[in-house]
Amino acid sequence: MRFEEDTNRKMSDEQESLLTGAHLALSVRQPWAELVISGRKSIEVREWWTEYRGPLWIHAGLTQDVEMEHTFGLERLYRGGFIGRVSLTTIVRFDSDRWTRWRERHLSDGVMPQTAYGWIFKDPLRLNEPFPARGLPGLFQPSLEVTLALQALLPSERED
Repeated sequence: MRFEEDTNRKMSDEQESLLTGAHLALSVRQPWAELVISGRKSIEVREWWTEYRGPLWIHAGLTQDVEMEHTFGLERLYRGGFIGRVSLTTIVRFDSDRWTRWRERHLSDGVMPQTAYGWIFKDPLRLNEPFPARGLPGLFQPSLEVTLALQALLPSERED
């Protein structure tokens, strides 16, 4: 499993209980992060896989692809922090047939990478406001403080 963890500090039992069901995070460059959280992109293409399945915080990285932002009619996208959460349900290895059939779900118009996995997301949920924080490569575990702040920024069940 690829993820980084802050193991330099011990958590109290109370803090650990607050993190029951704590989520991992994935940093995604723009405009892909926005397309995932808006529900327009349900498959993220990665060259690696993980056994992890479940809730996943989406971090909008500092890197952006301006040409693709224009392609999707997006501009001034948030970068450098968390913007929402999805559920990672499945990871599937792409073959050329699946790559073509699922293009409208992964939104990549280029040639399929030699090794490509489709991370299948559902239930995208945008935070009430972005939360600035540093991202990391691969899957990573946000700190206790960041996790608590992100949980507080999730929309309530009933918003009118």
